[in-house]
Amino acid sequence: MVWRTTLITISICFLLGTTFTHWIADHNVLWRSPITEEALLTSISYYSLLSTAPHGLGWAYIGVGMIALLSTAGRMFKWFGTGKGEVVFDGGSVVLLAAITYTQLSEVFPAILLFPTPLPAKLVGSPLFPILSNAAKELASDNIKTAVMLTGVMLLQGGRYYAKRPSKQVLDEDSAPSTPPQTEEPPRAPRSPIAGRAATPYRELSEAEAMELKQPEGAARLAVPGSSKVRKG
Repeated sequence: MVWRTTLITISICFLLGTTFTHWIADHNVLWRSPITEEALLTSISYYSLLSTAPHGLGWAYIGVGMIALLSTAGRMFKWFGTGKGEVVFDGGSVVLLAAITYTQLSEVFPAILLFPTPLPAKLVGSPLFPILSNAAKELASDNIKTAVMLTGVMLLQGGRYYAKRPSKQVLDEDSAPSTPPQTEEPPRAPRSPIAGRAATPYRELSEAEAMELKQPEGAARLAVPGSSKVRKG
């Protein structure tokens, strides 16, 4: 199913790209210790601006995720029960995509809606600052988990492709020309120098024939009817 594989790959790449854009606000919150007020203000300002984005962008994000989830689930159910190992990779991808969907709907989107626009002029001393700081930390953690799970889906799809491709032995067998089996001929005995010479009695013997006549086997081979006379040189 090439079209399902294409939809899964494109949608996962899109979701990874949109998740990585949050890194400009999340890296100081995740990797800086201790977390400074400046890093928190940068993250809060970013998510406050993100909360004012058109609702269509959020629905587009959800739609792309549903395309990836339904394509993977459809391919898994199609091959389910056939005994093929590719179902394991699709099943793992479905579990990860379902976890991503749950995280986005239950944690990420409600946390983004907490950020007001515009922000108070003196946010550090306002009662909203601790609430928004915790929300920014949770969003940073959820984004890094989402990126890891999406990367896991890509690795599972790569493993599925690797497991599906034919082995080298099968490729060699398919590419080998089909030739009929050849039977080996039995080895032939060496031909005697005087074999087939019995029909020509009146001729001079060669040196090899004369040497063979000295042996009993050669004399017996030469003694055939009609060839009793041998002219000596």
